[in-house]
Amino acid sequence: MSHINLKKISNSHYSKMKSFLFLFFIFLFFLSFNSGIIQNSIMSLSDEIFLILSALIIFFYIYIDLLKQKIEKIYLVLLLYLVYQVINYYFSPFTLKLELVILQSLINIKVFLVTFAILIIWQNNQLNRKIVNTIYYLFTGLFIIGMLLNFALQESWHLLTGNIETMSYRYGFIRPVGWLGHAAQNAYFFTISFVTIFLLYAKKPATRASVFVKKFFIFIVIDFLMAFPLSVRKGMMMIFPFGLTAFAQLRGLNKIVFALIAVVFIIIFLYIIKDTQIMLDTLQNIKNMTSDEDNRYIRGLMIYHGALLFVEFFPFGTGGATFGTVLSQFNTLDVYTYVGLHLDLITRNDDTLTGVYDSGLFSMMAENGFIGILLMFSFIYYFFKFNKNRLDNYNYIVFKIITWFAILLSLTEPAWQNGIFTVIYVINLLFIYATNNIYRENGKWVTCEH
Repeated sequence: MSHINLKKISNSHYSKMKSFLFLFFIFLFFLSFNSGIIQNSIMSLSDEIFLILSALIIFFYIYIDLLKQKIEKIYLVLLLYLVYQVINYYFSPFTLKLELVILQSLINIKVFLVTFAILIIWQNNQLNRKIVNTIYYLFTGLFIIGMLLNFALQESWHLLTGNIETMSYRYGFIRPVGWLGHAAQNAYFFTISFVTIFLLYAKKPATRASVFVKKFFIFIVIDFLMAFPLSVRKGMMMIFPFGLTAFAQLRGLNKIVFALIAVVFIIIFLYIIKDTQIMLDTLQNIKNMTSDEDNRYIRGLMIYHGALLFVEFFPFGTGGATFGTVLSQFNTLDVYTYVGLHLDLITRNDDTLTGVYDSGLFSMMAENGFIGILLMFSFIYYFFKFNKNRLDNYNYIVFKIITWFAILLSLTEPAWQNGIFTVIYVINLLFIYATNNIYRENGKWVTCEH
């Protein structure tokens, strides 16, 4: 009887399980991506499913590490973050439900939690790369089709897809819901995917500086044109990490020349749009970020009060699921009353909250306090290190650009908690991994050719 290597059999089953989980994630991403065009369907539950699945995968690996009595720092920080949520629950002066506090703490970092889980089970083999490329180009094709049909059919597309309530115009352009069902989701997809494809199809490290600089200015022009129908803020947020990356690739005098050109470009751009409605509205929104009772700019109010709560309840917060987060309406409304926000201003006719979810980081600051935010960003710090150890230099730069974009978005909106944004970010990061030049083999990282 031939000798049977039990370790090889175990590894084989382990690999098959990871492959199955990876395919299940892709399936859930497909459902989520299509939930905007098929309204009120079971597809909308896919976001919750892949969040719960991600948490289970991560906790399984934490359990394995604990058995080995050697826990990775990223796991340790995540555990401390969750333990802190329980501590913060008891310190909160408001009456809360612990299960909602814990669940909201996971939702707060959904994009990083889900990405981390799927990268744990990622296997850089030919089949997985083919799956990623297929789904990536499928999503890109559906996005383009949705945008073209929306612009061609105008209001009829909104009626056809059941998005008539979200139909609006901005500066003469219809705000396209496209395939994803919302203009903001389209802006997410366009901004991240355009930059990712733009850079990965010019993967020439020998001429990296010229590639980044040239494509940065091309991106600004295209981004400006897409800002009118889609979103101003999201395009602006991408300019910072992309521009700073291009600047970092240069040396000596070239840095000064680039900076001067960028400044002149921005001055000319601001001069051109200074009297446009889009600029006037932006300035008015900034002016309205106060506690004035007549102010109806809810995002500004949430940012303003979120900052005040962060200071008042320092170093703890008001507790999870209390202010500006999706579960706050099921937990308590006392914090909104405490800061003086009139409930009629933030409540729809069906008694659900509206407009309070747009403050992103400031809501998390209010709920988690200084300690919670510190732990949250510590997890993100180790998330960067995790990817740095698994990507070649060029791909890691592209990763940093789209990840810093995600971080900057949290200043004005809850991108980290958004299911569609999570799908878009993860698919783009997997596309980066699928073009990566290193992979893990027998515990070591080796170079591969595609």
